[in-house]
Amino acid sequence: MSDVEVYIVVEGQTEQTFIRDVLAPAASNQGLYLHAALIGMSGHKGGDIRFDRAKSDIGRFLRQRHDTYVSTMFDYFRIAANWPGRAEVHRLTKSGATLTARQKAEIVEIAMHRAIEKSYPASNTKRRFIPYIEMHEFEALLFSDVRILAEKADIDLAAISRILDKHGEPEEIDDDPLCAPSKQIIALNDSYRKVKQGKTIAETIGIPTLREKCSHFDEWLIKLEGLATGRDIEQKKSQ
Repeated sequence: MSDVEVYIVVEGQTEQTFIRDVLAPAASNQGLYLHAALIGMSGHKGGDIRFDRAKSDIGRFLRQRHDTYVSTMFDYFRIAANWPGRAEVHRLTKSGATLTARQKAEIVEIAMHRAIEKSYPASNTKRRFIPYIEMHEFEALLFSDVRILAEKADIDLAAISRILDKHGEPEEIDDDPLCAPSKQIIALNDSYRKVKQGKTIAETIGIPTLREKCSHFDEWLIKLEGLATGRDIEQKKSQ
């Protein structure tokens, strides 16, 4: 196992805090050192996730050093219609295809990878860029344990359970901006604070449970862990 550094371009302070305070400490035990960087210029508060801006930040980290890796953490429901892969998802769903959250994410992530490879052909992006799109928002992860979410967010357990029961699993909640996971939590308790409480709830639930309940999130971490172990991802997944 070798030490590996990964710079993760993130959408906002919620993701930045989660990576810095929850995910990075756990990953460091495996020699995987994660650094979260808000999209955009220094001092930017996040939220502006146009692909041209994301591409610029990704390229900046790819060019800074040749021995690091770059990833992303953006909400699916926020990405624009012209984001790579988004139009393909729209075309398929309009034609009647039923796509799971994982399938939508895969289409977008593959398209992102191709776009970054095309933009930075000299940066070994095939190996060094690992795109990740949250399905459909960070708060979806918090539904991995409805009891902890209800307790920490001061919401009736039955109300939280109904949201999860409707969608079946956390990452299927919800690609409608009006029904995004955080919007549904805030509708039940408008004192919910995304950055502070989101981190606390995720930390209380624990990374193992988040991974168990959120398969796409788990797949992303498997890819990142594969960088530190040096093992082929497909080989690791097949064992």
